Amino acid sequence: MIAVLDFGMGNIHSCLKAISRYTDSYKLVDSPEDLKNVSGIILPGDGAFEKAMKNLEAKGFVEAVTEKVNSGVPVFGICIGYQLLFQDSDETTKEGMLVNGFGFLKGRIRRFKGKKLKVPHMGWNRLVFENKKQNKILQGISNGTYMYFIHSYRPIEVEFKAVVASCSYYEEKFPVVVEKENIFGTQFHPEKSDRAGLKILENFIELTKT
Repeated sequence: MIAVLDFGMGNIHSCLKAISRYTDSYKLVDSPEDLKNVSGIILPGDGAFEKAMKNLEAKGFVEAVTEKVNSGVPVFGICIGYQLLFQDSDETTKEGMLVNGFGFLKGRIRRFKGKKLKVPHMGWNRLVFENKKQNKILQGISNGTYMYFIHSYRPIEVEFKAVVASCSYYEEKFPVVVEKENIFGTQFHPEKSDRAGLKILENFIELTKT
């Protein structure tokens, strides 16, 4: 069974609808006890990093998810769920402070900067493949495929070997698809990205069966 975590962030139902196209073996969970026999975990959602981590901690998910991922269970982060995979973020109500993420991947979440950049980065943008050999999550997807984004923060200082695809937003290039062992994530919303995005969800579901 694939566990879709309910931790108070938006866009969960569109994610569930997309998953239901490829499997009946999934469940929206709001308790760590529901993670006992899962084959995969999806961290979906729209929202702020600090609020997301507080909600996860309050529900007891941080320790439970970490334990499952460390044991080899595949995890897939979408949008804010993607950002939570990294070390920390400065998206917080406390100026000058940082909020810790799961830390499954090296990298830090920081707000877009630059005079030319309109924030949030919203709309369709194309993927640029990086590590072609390491590409389970993008099987069947072509280099240059467009995906749908809406976000104001992005990862920096990411270990290159974990980056499967990047995007360019004006003068800045940043990672948008990561894959490292059993850890996967997309900055964009695959459930909102037409057939190509749905293919990514299908790929993850297939990975949970192996």
